[in-house]
Amino acid sequence: MEINGNLITRGQMAAAALDTSVFKAYTAKDAVPDNWHEKAGQAWQYYCEEPLISNIINCWRVFALGDEIKVTCEDSEVEQDARKFYNRQNLNRFVKDMVLQLLVKGDAIGYFERTTAKDDIGRVICVNPTTVNLQYKSGKLIEAVQKAKNAQGASATDEISLPLEKIIHYKWNCPQYSQRGNSMVLPAFESIELLRDYRRAERAIARRWTTPLRLIKVGGVFGKKYIMPDKREIEDLRNVLNSMDLQAGAVVPNYVTVETHGTDGHTLDTNEKVKQIKEDILVAMGMSRSLITGDGPNYATASISLQKFIVQLKEIKQAARDILDFVFYAWQQMKGNEDKKIAYQFNDLDLHNETDIKKIFLEMYDRGLISQKTLQGKMGLDPALENANKEQEKTVTDNNFSVDDLVKLISLDVMTPNEARHMLGLKDNGEREPEAAATEQIYGSC
Repeated sequence: MEINGNLITRGQMAAAALDTSVFKAYTAKDAVPDNWHEKAGQAWQYYCEEPLISNIINCWRVFALGDEIKVTCEDSEVEQDARKFYNRQNLNRFVKDMVLQLLVKGDAIGYFERTTAKDDIGRVICVNPTTVNLQYKSGKLIEAVQKAKNAQGASATDEISLPLEKIIHYKWNCPQYSQRGNSMVLPAFESIELLRDYRRAERAIARRWTTPLRLIKVGGVFGKKYIMPDKREIEDLRNVLNSMDLQAGAVVPNYVTVETHGTDGHTLDTNEKVKQIKEDILVAMGMSRSLITGDGPNYATASISLQKFIVQLKEIKQAARDILDFVFYAWQQMKGNEDKKIAYQFNDLDLHNETDIKKIFLEMYDRGLISQKTLQGKMGLDPALENANKEQEKTVTDNNFSVDDLVKLISLDVMTPNEARHMLGLKDNGEREPEAAATEQIYGSC
């Protein structure tokens, strides 16, 4: 007996009746590989080939990062230079590629190169983590070597040593002592393979219905007479059946019988099974079943699931911030402005916009229950950066005062007549100040 090109003796077949491990080598391969490189490669294959996996990963990335990241700084000159550097190096694409590698493969490795003058960053690269071998000692990275791959995907002999001060290695969903991260697709490996098995079964059923097996019997015993057609009669009958219209009939002798196999019996209904497997994949990759199917015991369960979804998005944002901090800190050291703090604003999907949480924080601040710093933190703003921006802004005085109100304030000794003239933009002799007159002219023309 031959299985997968290997000859199986009768002794092995007899032993298999007692010991199932004899055919262990001929069973299907496990869905989850043992090696990290194989896991990362398989996860990337699922991302490229399975539309469901691709949509889930892209949803996590788009919801967390949005379409563009804005760079801000407390110093206007540093902010302008940082934005030019951001656009010149296309860091928006770099961060999205890093987050994509992080979620799909579990690892993200970034690398930058200095210019020849060593005073700026010349290039920022997102490195394929499966091509890099990392060496750790006492939990600290001591060596990173990249092995190039040829066009066929096999490892080449060329090796590139990556300086540790120029790379960042970010891991996803793993403890600190782990050398490699875990892919977001990893918990869904078995469900994806089961989904593919159902697809193969559906394709087999489709082929069976579209191309059934037809057996043509010519001759045989009819009554007391035995008919044995010759070769010429069989060929003529074959030509008639091959040239006939499938939607029409053909007249054949009574000793010709046609049997069709493949369209009889019940078919396998895989729609419900595939639906359940897709839900399992979504849950395995961090999505909530109540958000996907709409099923849930009550509103509280859906609210908790939504909060978990928001926290997951914040973790992806934090990974993007750490990656940007790595690049900008090296750039600031070269420029000598590392004391200036750079912040990032994501044009993302803010799920809090659809709720009343921000309104509640504003009401709490109006009642004096929380501080301004706490309010800014809840709104996603940096308090130190906002205070620096407020100091740079000029205070604009509102000149739309009522004369009656000023008269009352003067009569109550709240202010002096000179202060009232100053608020109205008048000098002591009653003439208008140039700035106030120009402002009034501009607003009047509008």
